[in-house]
Amino acid sequence: MNNYCESEEIVEAANIAISNLLPTKSRYDIAYNRENVLLAYFSENAKNYKSSTLWAQYSMVKSCLIIYDNIDISKFPKRPKLIAFLKRTGDGYQAKKSKILTKSEIDRFLSSADDKEFLMIKVGLIQGIAGACRTDELVNLTVDDIEDVGSSLIVKIPNTKTKDSTNLCGYRCGKYA
Repeated sequence: MNNYCESEEIVEAANIAISNLLPTKSRYDIAYNRENVLLAYFSENAKNYKSSTLWAQYSMVKSCLIIYDNIDISKFPKRPKLIAFLKRTGDGYQAKKSKILTKSEIDRFLSSADDKEFLMIKVGLIQGIAGACRTDELVNLTVDDIEDVGSSLIVKIPNTKTKDSTNLCGYRCGKYA
């Protein structure tokens, strides 16, 4: 005797009823199918990437789907599956803390390190601190970005993250503030 609850006809009838619940122009079913694809994508990436990277990827994918397909995955009807998965990948994750130099360590390095060997590092350190520069801003500096005006140097930081081209730093006689 065939169990009534397991009948293929009943399952098919339920699927038809469910599909008729959504408006015909609804993007929910597209989003639902995309969520399953996204779960598979993030599951695969979780094998190689840390939780923080997965969250960054989630943010990028979310932005692309909004721009290109007008689908906001943060409002998925079954969104908790994707978010729960991303949260689960972060269980037990300990972020690495960057080592931070203290003011006394910086002063000691600047005063005691040999200029013949460490001058470029000293200049980079002073520029980074005084100019509040990000790593890529320091790396992208060229000689053309530095103007010598006698007793001072004017350093223009091009291509800043905030797109502020007026970010100028002046130095007098090699001292840093």
